[in-house]
Amino acid sequence: MESLSFQIILIATFAIASQWIAWRLKIPAILFLLGSGFLLGPVLGALNPHELMGDFLKPAIAAAVAIILFEGSLQLHFHELRDSQRVVRRITLYGAPIGWFLISVTAHYIIGLDWPTAITLGGILVVTGPTVVMPMLKQARLNKRIGSMLKWEGIVNDPLGVIFAILAYEYFVSTTQGVSGLSFFAENGVTLLIITAISFGLAHLTKRIFERGHMPEYLKAPFLVCLVLTVFFSCNALLYESGLIAVTILGVTLTNIHTRSIEEIKRFKETTTLLLVSGLFLLLTADLELEALLNLNWRSFIFILMLLFIVRPLTIFISTLGTNITISEALFAGLIAPRGIVCAAMAGIIGPLLVKSGFESGEQIFPIAFAIVVVSVTLHSFMIKPLAEKLKLTSPEQNGVIIVGSYTWSIQLAQVFKAREVPVIIVDNNWSSLSKARLADIPVYHGELLSDEAEFSLDFTAYNTLIAASANPAYNALLCENLGYEFGSERVFSVAPAEDSKSEHRKISHSVQGQPLISNSVTLESLYQQFEDGYKFKIARVGKKDDELIMPENNDTNIHAGIITKSGVVSLYTNDPISQITPRKDDFIITFSKGEAEDI
Repeated sequence: MESLSFQIILIATFAIASQWIAWRLKIPAILFLLGSGFLLGPVLGALNPHELMGDFLKPAIAAAVAIILFEGSLQLHFHELRDSQRVVRRITLYGAPIGWFLISVTAHYIIGLDWPTAITLGGILVVTGPTVVMPMLKQARLNKRIGSMLKWEGIVNDPLGVIFAILAYEYFVSTTQGVSGLSFFAENGVTLLIITAISFGLAHLTKRIFERGHMPEYLKAPFLVCLVLTVFFSCNALLYESGLIAVTILGVTLTNIHTRSIEEIKRFKETTTLLLVSGLFLLLTADLELEALLNLNWRSFIFILMLLFIVRPLTIFISTLGTNITISEALFAGLIAPRGIVCAAMAGIIGPLLVKSGFESGEQIFPIAFAIVVVSVTLHSFMIKPLAEKLKLTSPEQNGVIIVGSYTWSIQLAQVFKAREVPVIIVDNNWSSLSKARLADIPVYHGELLSDEAEFSLDFTAYNTLIAASANPAYNALLCENLGYEFGSERVFSVAPAEDSKSEHRKISHSVQGQPLISNSVTLESLYQQFEDGYKFKIARVGKKDDELIMPENNDTNIHAGIITKSGVVSLYTNDPISQITPRKDDFIITFSKGEAEDI
């Protein structure tokens, strides 16, 4: 019992430590999770998944993969495909079978696998797992077009690849038992249609249950988890591993029919998925036998190189012929295709089944697939960002500021940011209010910041700071609550009308308002009045003499509002002195004062 408890502690500790170190170093966490798994399992022998979970290991991995894929499918919005719908359709509908064919042929002639094993392996390697693609996309800050293409491919191709592999395995086993190919495909085709219809119907039923108040808010997320697991294992009973297709269709339908409360549920599931991905990578890597990897011959390594640098790019170029995809986008998509948990998990399941059915080369499937996971994840983690920058497919640096509310003071503050080449945009629902900002050549957005249209039109990857300064305190709080999840609660600020005359029970809770900009005493009225009195936002360079920083004094008439580092990172000040970052030489202090700021 003590040993099992210790292993659970190891999984929890190394999982969160890997994620935190990856966040600090801005490197995909999968690298640290793989390294931790190797260290705890094959190297030290401290983590033994079979001892820890026994017969429950494989069902637990399958259930976790289902939840991960469902959470990923909730991120698939059809409006993202406005610029790349045809490309995505070609990559998923044509690219998957083309890739299956090319991988199978390569595996047969390069590794020497028999055709049943090669075709089954080809299906498994079609997948580009969302568990590794999504973190890489965030790290590389790709533009929306190429990012949405890879995201859709990763999530849609996961269940497709699994079905390819399962159908191949079932077909070859059935034909050895005398079942005709025509009856096999007819039976399984009907089963897949039934599964699709069931998933689609359950999504609409779930929406109706939520919208008619038949499910309390606190039960919606647990209900969906139970629904996903029930659908997954039930569909698997109809057709082996078809549950992944079912949960993907369920998730895509739920999010695109605009099911209520789905955004809050997404947040819960993102947290759950983070823990599941971390735990799964640790368990799968710790369960690996080093002897299996060491037994790979030179043919296997040639196959891996051909898969990554010839087969994959060729698949993308063939499947996207005649579309509006650029050469840079096709080259990038062809060179970035990491395999993840679904690939490794399926290889661990299918390989032994093939051996048991008399296909001896099936024992090579798992070590080959896992080697591809390790090589592709490691290689693509290091090359995705420089490759995207080289091909000019990245979004701007995430140092921008969104200001909600167009006033004379917010326009002038935006000019300060723009002068230091900090991305800034002013958002307002009133077109006439934005006229002065447009005349000042400040980027503007006329519309609702929380709308689906804004999510498509605005490149949110360029921004990481919010100043919510509308005349509606409740709307400001809503903005801070929503964008605080993306930007971090320490980077969302609010400026609202004065509430001193309101009683406490009429005031909005401070926990949802965001950070007060500069101090609690700063309101829309006070900023307007001070601006009328001649106050302006200014910047002053920080100097240094005899190890002492030289900067404008901070007092009631010369207020420090934040800093812009020499690299262009904005840090706004609030009423908590502890949270205020100390400037360094050549940083710029943002002040709110009457006099002109000197360049010290």
